Amino acid sequence: MVTVNDISILMEDFAPLSYQEDYDNAGLIVGKSDLVLKGILICLDVTEQVIDEAISLGYNMILSHHPLIFKGVKSITGKSYVDDCLVKAIKNDIAIYAGHTNVDSVYNGVNGKIAELLGLLNCRILVPEPLKNGSEQEHGLGMVGDLPVAEREDDFLKRVKTTFRCQCIRHSVPTGRLVKRVAVCGGSGSAFLEDAKKAGADVFLTGEARHHEFFTQGQHIMLIDAGHYETEQFTKEVFFELISKKFSTFAVRISTCEKNPVYYL
Repeated sequence: MVTVNDISILMEDFAPLSYQEDYDNAGLIVGKSDLVLKGILICLDVTEQVIDEAISLGYNMILSHHPLIFKGVKSITGKSYVDDCLVKAIKNDIAIYAGHTNVDSVYNGVNGKIAELLGLLNCRILVPEPLKNGSEQEHGLGMVGDLPVAEREDDFLKRVKTTFRCQCIRHSVPTGRLVKRVAVCGGSGSAFLEDAKKAGADVFLTGEARHHEFFTQGQHIMLIDAGHYETEQFTKEVFFELISKKFSTFAVRISTCEKNPVYYL
C-alpha cells in the first residue's frame, strides 16, 4: 500500500521543502500523512473541477504545483474558491500536496523540463543557491543552456509558441542576432533578466514579465513572455514520471479537466 507519507517522502527527496522561497507554502496542505491512497491526480492548480475529477476516479490525493493555500486561513465561509476547495477536499477525505518553488529550484524540476523541451545542452542553474552542507544537491532558480545549432530569432519564437502551445507570446525588440544561449525561468521569473544577461544568454524565456522589462534595446538579449501556465504546464509530467517510476503499479493520472485560466481574444 502507498500512503500520503510515502508520496511526501518521495517529493521531498526530489525537492526538499528547505529549497522553497520564504513566501511559499509547499508540502502537505490537507490530509493526514497515514492516509492509505487509492490514486493520485496531478494538476497545476487545485480547483473544484479537479477535486470532482479525483472523486469521479475514486482517487483520494491531489498533487499540485501551485499551493491551494499561500497565506493563513482565518475562516472558511465559502466566500472564495479556496474555501470551497478546502471544504470539498475535507468532506471527501482527499489529501492535497503541493510542490512549488522547491520544485522550481532543483535541476530536474520545472526549469530542467523547459530546457529539455527546448533541446538545450550544457545546462546549469541560472541563479544557484549556496549549499548548506555537502549532502545537499545543487539547486537554485532558472536554467541556462545552449542550443545544438544557433537559430534565427523569429524561428526560435515560433518554436517556443508551438512547443508551449501558446495562443500568443510577448517579446521585446529582436536583436537581429542568432539565438545560441538560452536562459529560462518558468512562471514569474522576469526578476532574473539581469542574471540571464550576465550568463551570456541571447534570449530569456519566462512566464511573466512587466511592461518596463521589455525595454531591452542595446542589451543584446530578447525577453520572451510565453505565459505562466504555458511555461509550467509540463511540471505535471515531472510529477507523473517521478511517481510512476517509484510506484509503477500505482494509479496516478494527470488531470484532463484542467485548463489555462487565462483566456485570449
